[in-house]
Amino acid sequence: MMINAKHHTVMVIMPATSSVARCAVSRRSALAATLALPFLRPARAAVSDLNITAYDGFVPADFRQRFQADTGIEVRIRPTASQAPELTLLTAEREHPITDICTVVGTRLHQFVENGIIEPLDTSQLKNWNRLNPVYANAEWNHVNGAITGVPLVMAADVLVYDTRAVKPAPDSWFAIFDPNYKGRVTYDIEDFLLCTMLAQGADPTFMAYLDKPKEAAAVVNAARDLLIRNKSQVVRFFDEGSELQQLLTGGDAVLAQTYFSTPARLILAGQPFHRVVPKEGTLAYVYTFAIVKRAPNRDGAYRFLDAMLGAPGMAATLTRSAGYASCFAEAGMGLSVAEQNAYGLPEDALGRVRFPRFEGQALSSSLIDKAVEEVKAG
Repeated sequence: MMINAKHHTVMVIMPATSSVARCAVSRRSALAATLALPFLRPARAAVSDLNITAYDGFVPADFRQRFQADTGIEVRIRPTASQAPELTLLTAEREHPITDICTVVGTRLHQFVENGIIEPLDTSQLKNWNRLNPVYANAEWNHVNGAITGVPLVMAADVLVYDTRAVKPAPDSWFAIFDPNYKGRVTYDIEDFLLCTMLAQGADPTFMAYLDKPKEAAAVVNAARDLLIRNKSQVVRFFDEGSELQQLLTGGDAVLAQTYFSTPARLILAGQPFHRVVPKEGTLAYVYTFAIVKRAPNRDGAYRFLDAMLGAPGMAATLTRSAGYASCFAEAGMGLSVAEQNAYGLPEDALGRVRFPRFEGQALSSSLIDKAVEEVKAG
């Protein structure tokens, strides 16, 4: 997955006590982009309404209704489909902000801070902060200038999904995509799979190892690009959206795919013969957060909302079902059925194989990956 924040398939990292030992929020989402439509904040007291720019499902409908009933605060949602348009809009509103809470992927927290969009998070106002998994809450990527910045909500990871009737034995490596037994029957998103291929080849897809080694970075990207071009006949068709992937899988055109979308979970829950796995080489994961807008009109209401959300009973499972991704709560798997755990779950030992991209590597990554994607398409 690229750092430009497309939707990914979120997998649950189950706690050690779970019976199952990491949707996708598309980083290039297919959600209807109503982001350009401004909130119309009425001229009444600021505490009477709370405006949130959020991805689909990030504010569960039932919780929203309960919060409004309990507090008298009207919660208004402005949908966003991806990070770039959201950043552009919030930058335009920076001097006179309308939004109180916005959605920021972990790799872009620095960018939102540097653009004066969001402020450091005062966790002392969040009594339920400890309900979050410290793997996310205390992560390095969640600190900007030494301060915690976002409330981690959901996590997305690239996985292999396969048709259990056609792919045997079960794949355990990204290199399975290149297996000649599946020639013409695999699919992937070029941008994301380039990074997965780098990982499989032993390179660093976060680019942190190459910050002062641009030539080495170009070499590892080119190696992954060349492997994809040489094996292009493996691919029945590249996909961009979850609906395309679902059509390829259910129609039998593809039996093996890389994906970050929530499509596999939906198919598995529907009883379809698909399974997904985090390959032995590991994967990339992205965390989406709620952050408080700098000079938010209803800052107190924003903290009240976030703390209520963190403290709501069963929110981990509710958020997974609503957003289609694994929640970042400590009890991520609790409250989910066995079928849901199988659809969204990840063995705990896979957590050690998950890498989280950092803001510092974003510019170098984008400069090389974007070019390589076009070369794969043309190759």
